[in-house]
Amino acid sequence: MTTAQRLMPFPQERVLEDAAFGHGIVPTRLYALLLPVWQVEIRADITEGEDFFLIDRFLGRGLRHGRLHTVDELASFFALDRALVAQAVRFLTAIGHVRESGGRLALTSLGQRSVDDDIRYVVTRQDRRKLFFEALSCTPLTRAHYDEEVVTLLSGDRLSQVTGSDHYPRFTPLLVTSGFDRLALDRLRNREDRARFNLPAALDTLESVDEQLVFLPVYLVRGRKGLLVYGQAGAGLAHDPELSELCARAPELTHTLDNEEKEDEAGDRIRRAAQNWLRKQEFTSVAPEQDDDGAWSVSLPAAAFGDNGLPVSRIGTYRMVGSRFFRVWCPAETPRKRALLDRLDQRLGSRRQVTRREAEDLIARLSRQLDLEIPDLSTLRGGAEKTGLSGLAAQLARLEEEPK
Repeated sequence: MTTAQRLMPFPQERVLEDAAFGHGIVPTRLYALLLPVWQVEIRADITEGEDFFLIDRFLGRGLRHGRLHTVDELASFFALDRALVAQAVRFLTAIGHVRESGGRLALTSLGQRSVDDDIRYVVTRQDRRKLFFEALSCTPLTRAHYDEEVVTLLSGDRLSQVTGSDHYPRFTPLLVTSGFDRLALDRLRNREDRARFNLPAALDTLESVDEQLVFLPVYLVRGRKGLLVYGQAGAGLAHDPELSELCARAPELTHTLDNEEKEDEAGDRIRRAAQNWLRKQEFTSVAPEQDDDGAWSVSLPAAAFGDNGLPVSRIGTYRMVGSRFFRVWCPAETPRKRALLDRLDQRLGSRRQVTRREAEDLIARLSRQLDLEIPDLSTLRGGAEKTGLSGLAAQLARLEEEPK
């Protein structure tokens, strides 16, 4: 398994396809980058919100609205065992919701707020935790980036292993010249949508204890009009809209990418790589072509695909050449229709939970990729049955029964 396969859950070619045919970007480059991230360890008094236990909710409301002030009054009003109520009151006292004075119980300000919001707020003093900020602009990363089972933040030996790899794609770290802006902590603390950034309900006496630079692996697709960033966070192959916007606004990043390689040198490199690939496939009479939008492709006859040639599923896909690429194409419609069925079989044939809407979105995207009219489910099912794709045919038959 290569470094890229260990770091990224999907290949570069699939990223290009999603950018081009899922989002309408004409891709010109794909970069494997290591985005700098500030890993900031903070210390603070934190307030976190939890769901109430049922008895705690009722006791809190009784103290807040029912003019009940003793364990006996609470037990009598709610028809509960006195020992059970006494135990619950001790718990509410321990977490700072209830106080006792002269034998009478009352809610603290924290307890009152909890009853009013119907959220059990719990305060932890001098809590330590880590927060993540994209380092180019000190913008906080969203909650999805805190899932350690999915997201890899590199530093030390692991970073050296990735940057020292000889395999493609080679991940390039982006460097920052300034330190962490501690005002970013205040900006984050004052946001109303703190939960999106893995923050508790409140942070008080907040201070930074330690700041380290780590790196987040991403693929960045650059097109004629804009860019898209694909990372590890989230489920499945999807671009990260917030990272995409951050990178588009970062002049250091765009300046670095602009200066990486000249267009004419890149064109020669792609042409040579495509010619070498064609030579290996024994297509000596075919030459690489450059489209009006600058994209490169190799156009092969129908006879080049099938049992004795290339898989038809290769039609419409990309071949990487460093950060550039060329596309494999076939002008004949019949192989492209079979390519549609084969790729649907790969994506749908073994998936039992896909919805009709998801399937139709995938069919539309693959049809655009293969320059075909979008077929309906019935037509595709007939094609799957004729070509022996029984799993796909069964899946399509099930989807036909779902309401549109």
